Amino acid sequence: MRLHTFVAAGIVCLAIALLPISSKKVFAQNAQSALPPLAEKALTLPAGYTIPPQDKPCILPGNKVDLQCLILNDPDFARVRAEEAGLEAQALVAAKSGSLDPFHAVQTLGELEIFDPNLSVNSNIACSYCHDPAAGYGNGASILSIFTGGANPGSVPITNHGKYPDNRIAKRNPQSYVYSPYFPPLQYNITQGDFYGGNFWDARASGYRLQNSSAEQAQGPPLDTQEMANPDQACIAYKLSLSQYKFFFEQVWGTGSLEINWPANVATICHTPKGAASLGGSATPLTLSPSDRTRAQQAFDEFAQAIAAYEIGSSVSPFTSKFDGYLASSNSLTAQELRGYELFRGKGTCNTCHLDGRSNTAMGGTDTGAATSVEPMFTDFTYNNIGLPKNTILPWYAENFPDQWGFTGNPLGIGFIDEGVGLFLDGYYGAPPNLTWGEHLPFFEGKFQTSTARNVGKVPYAGFVKAYMHNGYLLSLKEVVHFYNTRDAYPGAFVNGQCRPGTVEKVNCWPPPEDPNNENMTIGHLGLTNAEENDLVAFLKTLTDGFVQTSSLTSTPASTIRKPATPPGR
Repeated sequence: MRLHTFVAAGIVCLAIALLPISSKKVFAQNAQSALPPLAEKALTLPAGYTIPPQDKPCILPGNKVDLQCLILNDPDFARVRAEEAGLEAQALVAAKSGSLDPFHAVQTLGELEIFDPNLSVNSNIACSYCHDPAAGYGNGASILSIFTGGANPGSVPITNHGKYPDNRIAKRNPQSYVYSPYFPPLQYNITQGDFYGGNFWDARASGYRLQNSSAEQAQGPPLDTQEMANPDQACIAYKLSLSQYKFFFEQVWGTGSLEINWPANVATICHTPKGAASLGGSATPLTLSPSDRTRAQQAFDEFAQAIAAYEIGSSVSPFTSKFDGYLASSNSLTAQELRGYELFRGKGTCNTCHLDGRSNTAMGGTDTGAATSVEPMFTDFTYNNIGLPKNTILPWYAENFPDQWGFTGNPLGIGFIDEGVGLFLDGYYGAPPNLTWGEHLPFFEGKFQTSTARNVGKVPYAGFVKAYMHNGYLLSLKEVVHFYNTRDAYPGAFVNGQCRPGTVEKVNCWPPPEDPNNENMTIGHLGLTNAEENDLVAFLKTLTDGFVQTSSLTSTPASTIRKPATPPGR
């Protein structure tokens, strides 16, 4: 068992001690690892990809990147910032129009919040900075997919001379939040012996307090040390009170909802990154009266509920894919896409987790099911360990030194093991809201959310490199399908940290899983041919929203056409 340090150690350790677990989980990881050093492997650029000239000065030896250089120069970053500013301005015009009904008003407020960089500790990144609408609300920079596993730099630069990375950066590839409001609050089903619902890769946005997992997901990044890094949730209320849409927030949630008696040092505190030694480890460094603290908490909850309203609207979760049209009999699929659909619910076993409302025929028999809805979610809302290898290129593994604020992001360095739901249940983020969940920890180590397959093929332009899975190890839908197909097909190809001569990683050689606990064995040796893999990829691309039909007989996917952010009815 690996160990982590609890934020609420006393309470949680007592609770765990009382649980009926024969082999109790202990809470720290071994800082040693048999894995090769960070970024030791040679890096091969994806076929057809060329590093933009603007980025070449940002590439460092050893497959590392100068993150500050990329922030200033990368064309994808420039595109994302321009989109962000345009959508923020568009939402502000709508907010000032005075013509929005209550439903669209709260959605528009969420839109304003998602695209507002001023809500971060250094007023430099918005939620959309890591969740690009044009990339399916995931990482929007090809260069990061390749060199950081899709992990995005957060609000806080690291100024220690000669240190890598030169910016606090997340430990995972940012998860898309399309259709996330359809995930229910996390619950443990005793009959099935499984967790259902929740959000984030590791279920920590449980929805336990607000009974809205999407809203609690929205509250994560603003307070995450590696992302927006606000030191106190009340800082969000403070920054909302200074925003150009304060009037609209109070229009939606009530006059005076942001009227709080702020201490004289509020600006200083709210521009000090979370984790700074000067804050003394306090999660509430702002000194507020009980009534003001209650009002700040309420405003933070309302902030999150508005984002959840935006995410469930037609801008983020619209059900406008080619496949949706096929289910509604308004368009057809090509012969290749139909073959891929048959594989998806048959030999590929995909719909045993990414539910589409149909039976699966992998074990023989015929599909006797019928889609129960014209809007299947393509997930079963559970968590799985698919045996993904460790992606040692993540800069997170090098962030094992104190930055200029005295904060160390990852003290374990390369020894850190991402246990997914295991991190949440064993207290990595603090005590789980329901302490009885801890007894299920041994069965959920290594598991990550079975995200919806919707919009997995959405990219901002042809040739964009998209990172897949929680650590961005796979860089195309073809690689994803090939991994599911052949993970276990080449035993002995990976030996002593290397692929044997004559083999190629991700082709006929796969490293072992980062965490072997609870590995899903229904995949890994599916026996799909190369042509069948391509058929599956073709089908997955039909799940991209923004499809445009060109005639009653033919239709064309519009992967580069952005659906307007304005909800219908504006």
